[in-house]
Amino acid sequence: MPNMTGPRSLKNQLRLWLLLTMLLVLGVSAVLSYSRALLYATQAYDQALLRTVLALADEVVIDANNEVKIEIPEVASHLLSYNEGDRIYIRISTAQGKLVFGEAQLPLPPKPPAGNQQVYYNSRYQNEAIRAVTFGLPESKSINAPNILITMAETTGKRDAMVAEMVEEMVLPQVLMMILAAIVIELGIHFALKPMQDLRQSLHQRSHRDLSPLDTTSTPLELQPMVDAMNALLSRVKAGLQQQQQFIADASHQLRTPIAGLQTQAELALRSQPPAALQEPLDYMLRSTTRLSHLIQRLLSMARTDAASSQLELQPVSLTSVIYEQCARWVGPASDKQLELEVLIETQQDTILGDALMLSEMLNNLLENAIQYTPALGLIEIRLWRTGQQLQLQVSDSGVGIPADQTALIFERFHRLDPNQGNGCGLGLAIVAEIAEHHNANITVLPGLTHPTTQHIGSRFTVKFQAYDRLPENPRPSSIDTV
Repeated sequence: MPNMTGPRSLKNQLRLWLLLTMLLVLGVSAVLSYSRALLYATQAYDQALLRTVLALADEVVIDANNEVKIEIPEVASHLLSYNEGDRIYIRISTAQGKLVFGEAQLPLPPKPPAGNQQVYYNSRYQNEAIRAVTFGLPESKSINAPNILITMAETTGKRDAMVAEMVEEMVLPQVLMMILAAIVIELGIHFALKPMQDLRQSLHQRSHRDLSPLDTTSTPLELQPMVDAMNALLSRVKAGLQQQQQFIADASHQLRTPIAGLQTQAELALRSQPPAALQEPLDYMLRSTTRLSHLIQRLLSMARTDAASSQLELQPVSLTSVIYEQCARWVGPASDKQLELEVLIETQQDTILGDALMLSEMLNNLLENAIQYTPALGLIEIRLWRTGQQLQLQVSDSGVGIPADQTALIFERFHRLDPNQGNGCGLGLAIVAEIAEHHNANITVLPGLTHPTTQHIGSRFTVKFQAYDRLPENPRPSSIDTV
């Protein structure tokens, strides 16, 4: 069953879990802060409320007729009723429930307090929340004397404001600390996951032919098993490809001699004026053996290139010498097709770091392609020049050209533009691209020269090498470990 949720980001999962943890901690902290603030505010205002009740208790008297009375000066009465932001309610009643002073409807506690004791409670009065205290004042010093109930209540405006202010004072710094912690955590996630980003970048930039082990010097311990497994996989793939290349090289070598014999026999049979019935089969045999011989030669060339690239040692190489050497080799075939071969050397600084044999093979393939696909009376131009820190080798022809939609495919192995055209096998330009890659060179293909008679626009291959004002004294081998 396919995974409908898709791949999940490890970074986002870390962020999510840490965010949930921080919100949980902040929520618990806010609840604790509120409960502590409410406790402290309640204790402070309850003590003030009790002191007022005790002051009232001192003013309660019992006259000679056993009547409970209280005389509160007018100024004190105003002070008792004044409370900024809140309303004060007072009720003084006898044990029998007779109102002595204040609000008759002010709620009493569910259980009256004992003598000289007080009870705090929350209730509602006139549709407002109130906090009240009731004090039990004994009517006499007798143990069983009934208690006068002195109740004082106030609305909770100041208490709520004080709790809100205390919670704000305690929670706001915690919120700021959480924001700071989130920034630090985000930076921590970035730096903690940076080795994974570096590993991904390293794999992304690596050539598909580079099967060397991954560098583990800076790999964290948590990633070490995965990197070790990847290195073991690269080692197995490398060994398998080496066996495959060795098989191609051995098979090509073993096939080259008998194929060359068949080709020679077909040529001799055609020269001996065979019967008409055998002419066509012999022509087909000669074309097939010629194409097969070309394919075997390319396979051997590819095997040599792959083997040489694994032990590539860069040495100073004069591209001018490579050009003249290969052009001398192809002067004859070009002349046979009535092609003009022109060489333009426009720089004296023609030396690069490379492998002479591989560079010769690269130019050989470009010239062979140009001669093969350029009609008679065409022109082939080989040019070498320097621009800035680049030395550019260019092979242009006035052949059949390459369609624009094929330029990205022609360097793939066994890719051919027209399977019925020429003896090509689709390996020549792939070998050229691989040799350029081993020399850290860049190869491009653009429209080339115009044929003087067919008006075809040919191809222009340009290989850009790094140029040196002064060659290194001890050039290092190529860093690409290939098979």
